[in-house]
Amino acid sequence: MSLRAVTTATITVLLLCSGIGVAHATEPTSPSPTPSASPSDPVPPAPTPTPTPPTSPECRGAADTRRTSKQRAKPFTVCGVAVFSRHHRVTAAYHPKLVSVAVKRNGISGVRLQSGAAKALKAMFAKAKKSGHTLVVRSAYRSYATQKRLYRRDHVLAAMPGASEHQPGLAVDLAAIRKGRLVRGYGFGSSAAGRWVRRHAAEYGFILRYPNHQKALTGIPSEPWHFRYVGVDVAKAVATTKTKTLERYLRIKS
Repeated sequence: MSLRAVTTATITVLLLCSGIGVAHATEPTSPSPTPSASPSDPVPPAPTPTPTPPTSPECRGAADTRRTSKQRAKPFTVCGVAVFSRHHRVTAAYHPKLVSVAVKRNGISGVRLQSGAAKALKAMFAKAKKSGHTLVVRSAYRSYATQKRLYRRDHVLAAMPGASEHQPGLAVDLAAIRKGRLVRGYGFGSSAAGRWVRRHAAEYGFILRYPNHQKALTGIPSEPWHFRYVGVDVAKAVATTKTKTLERYLRIKS
Protein backbone atom coordinates (compact mmCIF):
# COMPACT_ATOMS: atom_id res chain seq x y z
CA MET A 1 0.00 0.00 0.00
CA SER A 2 1.41 3.32 -0.99
CA LEU A 3 1.69 6.30 1.31
CA ARG A 4 -1.10 8.08 -0.59
CA ALA A 5 -3.49 5.17 -0.09
CA VAL A 6 -2.71 5.02 3.62
CA THR A 7 -3.37 8.73 4.03
CA THR A 8 -6.69 8.48 2.21
CA ALA A 9 -7.85 5.55 4.35
CA THR A 10 -6.87 7.35 7.52
CA ILE A 11 -8.87 10.44 6.58
CA THR A 12 -11.89 8.29 5.76
CA VAL A 13 -11.79 6.57 9.14
CA LEU A 14 -11.53 9.88 10.94
CA LEU A 15 -14.53 11.24 9.09
CA LEU A 16 -16.63 8.16 9.90
CA CYS A 17 -15.73 8.38 13.56
CA SER A 18 -16.80 12.00 13.68
CA GLY A 19 -20.26 11.08 12.28
CA ILE A 20 -19.79 12.76 8.93
CA GLY A 21 -20.38 10.54 5.94
CA VAL A 22 -18.15 10.82 2.93
CA ALA A 23 -20.22 9.80 0.00
CA HIS A 24 -23.66 9.95 1.69
CA ALA A 25 -23.17 12.69 4.27
CA THR A 26 -26.59 14.15 5.13
CA GLU A 27 -26.85 17.88 5.56
CA PRO A 28 -28.63 18.92 8.73
CA THR A 29 -32.26 19.99 8.15
CA SER A 30 -32.88 23.65 8.86
CA PRO A 31 -36.17 24.54 10.61
CA SER A 32 -38.76 26.09 8.34
CA PRO A 33 -38.91 29.83 8.84
CA THR A 34 -42.11 31.12 10.45
CA PRO A 35 -44.07 33.07 7.84
CA SER A 36 -44.31 36.71 8.69
CA ALA A 37 -47.04 39.12 7.70
CA SER A 38 -46.36 40.86 4.46
CA PRO A 39 -45.82 44.58 4.87
CA SER A 40 -48.62 45.05 2.33
CA ASP A 41 -51.21 43.08 4.38
CA PRO A 42 -53.56 45.54 6.17
CA VAL A 43 -53.66 45.34 9.94
CA PRO A 44 -57.31 44.99 11.09
CA PRO A 45 -58.32 47.96 13.22
CA ALA A 46 -59.31 47.47 16.82
CA PRO A 47 -63.10 47.39 17.25
CA THR A 48 -64.62 50.70 18.30
CA PRO A 49 -66.50 50.31 21.57
CA THR A 50 -70.21 51.09 21.31
CA PRO A 51 -70.91 54.22 23.33
CA THR A 52 -73.36 53.74 26.14
CA PRO A 53 -76.02 56.45 26.08
CA PRO A 54 -76.23 58.41 29.29
CA THR A 55 -79.07 57.36 31.51
CA SER A 56 -81.53 60.21 31.89
CA PRO A 57 -83.71 60.41 34.96
CA GLU A 58 -87.36 59.41 34.57
CA CYS A 59 -89.25 62.62 33.84
CA ARG A 60 -92.76 61.17 34.06
CA GLY A 61 -94.66 61.57 37.29
CA ALA A 62 -93.28 65.05 37.92
CA ALA A 63 -95.16 67.29 40.34
CA ASP A 64 -96.48 70.73 39.50
CA THR A 65 -94.39 72.99 41.75
CA ARG A 66 -95.67 76.30 40.39
CA ARG A 67 -97.15 78.36 43.19
CA THR A 68 -97.11 82.05 42.30
CA SER A 69 -98.97 83.86 39.53
CA LYS A 70 -95.64 84.62 37.89
CA GLN A 71 -94.77 80.93 37.81
CA ARG A 72 -98.20 80.02 36.44
CA ALA A 73 -97.68 82.40 33.55
CA LYS A 74 -95.83 79.43 32.07
CA PRO A 75 -97.41 75.99 31.64
CA PHE A 76 -96.65 72.93 33.74
CA THR A 77 -94.40 70.81 31.54
CA VAL A 78 -93.67 67.09 31.88
CA CYS A 79 -91.16 65.37 29.58
CA GLY A 80 -91.40 68.34 27.22
CA VAL A 81 -95.21 68.16 27.06
CA ALA A 82 -97.14 71.19 28.27
CA VAL A 83 -100.10 70.15 30.41
CA PHE A 84 -103.31 72.17 30.70
CA SER A 85 -106.10 70.97 32.97
CA ARG A 86 -108.09 71.89 36.06
CA HIS A 87 -105.11 71.01 38.26
CA HIS A 88 -102.53 72.59 35.94
CA ARG A 89 -103.80 75.98 34.88
CA VAL A 90 -102.05 79.02 33.46
CA THR A 91 -102.88 82.66 34.01
CA ALA A 92 -104.04 85.26 31.50
CA ALA A 93 -100.39 86.32 31.22
CA TYR A 94 -99.57 83.23 29.17
CA HIS A 95 -99.38 84.12 25.47
CA PRO A 96 -98.22 81.41 23.04
CA LYS A 97 -96.65 82.15 19.66
CA LEU A 98 -99.20 81.35 16.99
CA VAL A 99 -99.44 81.08 13.23
CA SER A 100 -102.45 81.04 10.93
CA VAL A 101 -103.36 77.73 9.30
CA ALA A 102 -104.99 77.63 5.89
CA VAL A 103 -107.42 74.76 6.36
CA LYS A 104 -111.19 74.42 6.10
CA ARG A 105 -113.08 75.82 9.07
CA ASN A 106 -116.63 76.18 10.26
CA GLY A 107 -118.10 78.76 12.65
CA ILE A 108 -114.81 80.55 13.34
CA SER A 109 -113.05 83.43 11.62
CA GLY A 110 -109.68 81.71 11.39
CA VAL A 111 -107.51 78.86 12.60
CA ARG A 112 -104.44 79.71 14.69
CA LEU A 113 -102.11 77.21 16.30
CA GLN A 114 -98.53 76.87 17.39
CA SER A 115 -96.28 76.24 14.38
CA GLY A 116 -95.64 72.53 15.00
CA ALA A 117 -99.33 71.80 15.42
CA ALA A 118 -100.16 73.91 12.37
CA LYS A 119 -97.83 71.99 10.04
CA ALA A 120 -99.04 68.65 11.35
CA LEU A 121 -102.68 69.63 10.97
CA LYS A 122 -102.23 70.68 7.34
CA ALA A 123 -100.50 67.40 6.55
CA MET A 124 -103.25 65.38 8.25
CA PHE A 125 -106.01 67.29 6.45
CA ALA A 126 -104.29 66.70 3.10
CA LYS A 127 -103.93 62.97 3.73
CA ALA A 128 -107.55 62.72 4.91
CA LYS A 129 -108.65 64.42 1.69
CA LYS A 130 -106.76 61.85 -0.38
CA SER A 131 -108.48 59.15 1.65
CA GLY A 132 -111.90 60.57 0.82
CA HIS A 133 -112.60 62.63 3.97
CA THR A 134 -113.08 66.39 4.14
CA LEU A 135 -112.16 67.63 7.60
CA VAL A 136 -112.95 71.04 9.04
CA VAL A 137 -111.87 72.88 12.20
CA ARG A 138 -114.61 74.17 14.47
CA SER A 139 -112.30 75.51 17.18
CA ALA A 140 -108.55 76.05 17.56
CA TYR A 141 -106.79 78.71 19.64
CA ARG A 142 -108.96 80.47 22.19
CA SER A 143 -107.76 83.28 24.40
CA TYR A 144 -108.07 83.31 28.19
CA ALA A 145 -110.84 85.93 27.90
CA THR A 146 -112.80 83.84 25.39
CA GLN A 147 -112.51 80.76 27.58
CA LYS A 148 -113.70 82.77 30.55
CA ARG A 149 -116.85 83.77 28.69
CA LEU A 150 -117.52 80.19 27.61
CA TYR A 151 -117.06 78.92 31.14
CA ARG A 152 -119.58 81.43 32.49
CA ARG A 153 -122.16 80.06 30.08
CA ASP A 154 -121.45 76.37 30.68
CA HIS A 155 -119.54 74.98 33.65
CA VAL A 156 -120.00 71.40 32.43
CA LEU A 157 -118.73 71.31 28.85
CA ALA A 158 -116.38 74.29 28.98
CA ALA A 159 -113.05 74.11 30.80
CA MET A 160 -112.10 76.74 33.34
CA PRO A 161 -110.10 79.66 31.96
CA GLY A 162 -106.45 78.72 32.01
CA ALA A 163 -107.29 75.02 31.99
CA SER A 164 -108.27 74.69 28.34
CA GLU A 165 -105.93 73.13 25.79
CA HIS A 166 -107.22 75.63 23.27
CA GLN A 167 -105.46 78.50 25.05
CA PRO A 168 -101.94 77.35 24.08
CA GLY A 169 -102.97 76.74 20.47
CA LEU A 170 -102.29 73.01 20.65
CA ALA A 171 -105.80 71.60 20.28
CA VAL A 172 -108.47 71.51 17.59
CA ASP A 173 -112.12 70.53 17.59
CA LEU A 174 -112.80 68.72 14.33
CA ALA A 175 -115.82 67.98 12.17
CA ALA A 176 -116.31 66.70 8.64
CA ILE A 177 -118.25 67.54 5.50
CA ARG A 178 -120.13 64.59 4.08
CA LYS A 179 -122.40 64.95 1.06
CA GLY A 180 -122.53 68.68 1.66
CA ARG A 181 -123.57 68.38 5.29
CA LEU A 182 -121.60 69.14 8.43
CA VAL A 183 -120.94 66.10 10.64
CA ARG A 184 -119.91 67.26 14.11
CA GLY A 185 -119.98 66.38 17.79
CA TYR A 186 -120.64 62.77 18.71
CA GLY A 187 -121.78 62.19 15.14
CA PHE A 188 -118.25 62.97 13.99
CA GLY A 189 -116.89 60.41 16.43
CA SER A 190 -118.96 57.61 14.90
CA SER A 191 -118.45 58.73 11.30
CA ALA A 192 -115.99 57.30 8.80
CA ALA A 193 -114.01 60.55 8.96
CA GLY A 194 -113.85 60.42 12.74
CA ARG A 195 -112.65 56.82 12.67
CA TRP A 196 -110.02 57.73 10.11
CA VAL A 197 -108.67 60.55 12.30
CA ARG A 198 -108.49 58.32 15.38
CA ARG A 199 -106.66 55.68 13.39
CA HIS A 200 -104.09 58.05 11.87
CA ALA A 201 -103.82 60.95 14.33
CA ALA A 202 -100.66 59.67 16.03
CA GLU A 203 -98.84 59.61 12.69
CA TYR A 204 -99.12 63.40 12.73
CA GLY A 205 -98.53 63.91 16.45
CA PHE A 206 -102.16 64.22 17.57
CA ILE A 207 -104.04 62.24 20.21
CA LEU A 208 -107.73 61.92 20.97
CA ARG A 209 -107.41 63.86 24.19
CA TYR A 210 -110.56 62.73 26.01
CA PRO A 211 -111.38 59.11 25.13
CA ASN A 212 -114.60 57.42 26.09
CA HIS A 213 -114.91 56.06 29.67
CA GLN A 214 -111.78 57.87 30.90
CA LYS A 215 -113.26 60.84 32.75
CA ALA A 216 -111.81 59.55 36.03
CA LEU A 217 -108.35 60.09 34.57
CA THR A 218 -108.81 63.10 32.31
CA GLY A 219 -111.47 64.98 34.28
CA ILE A 220 -113.40 65.54 31.04
CA PRO A 221 -116.22 63.44 29.54
CA SER A 222 -115.71 61.84 26.15
CA GLU A 223 -115.04 64.36 23.36
CA PRO A 224 -114.49 62.48 20.08
CA TRP A 225 -113.90 65.77 18.26
CA HIS A 226 -111.10 67.15 20.47
CA PHE A 227 -107.55 66.37 19.31
CA ARG A 228 -104.39 67.58 21.00
CA TYR A 229 -100.98 67.97 19.39
CA VAL A 230 -98.15 66.41 21.45
CA GLY A 231 -95.67 65.34 18.75
CA VAL A 232 -95.33 62.02 16.96
CA ASP A 233 -93.20 60.21 19.56
CA VAL A 234 -95.44 61.09 22.48
CA ALA A 235 -98.62 60.44 20.49
CA LYS A 236 -97.46 56.93 19.59
CA ALA A 237 -96.41 56.29 23.19
CA VAL A 238 -99.80 57.41 24.49
CA ALA A 239 -101.45 54.99 22.05
CA THR A 240 -99.62 52.08 23.68
CA THR A 241 -101.06 52.77 27.14
CA LYS A 242 -104.09 50.82 28.32
CA THR A 243 -106.30 53.90 28.62
CA LYS A 244 -104.73 55.84 25.73
CA THR A 245 -104.63 58.97 27.87
CA LEU A 246 -101.96 61.60 28.36
CA GLU A 247 -102.44 61.34 32.12
CA ARG A 248 -101.58 57.64 32.16
CA TYR A 249 -98.56 58.12 29.93
CA LEU A 250 -97.15 61.07 31.90
CA ARG A 251 -98.29 59.61 35.23
CA ILE A 252 -99.97 62.82 36.37
CA LYS A 253 -103.34 63.99 37.64
CA SER A 254 -105.76 65.70 35.28
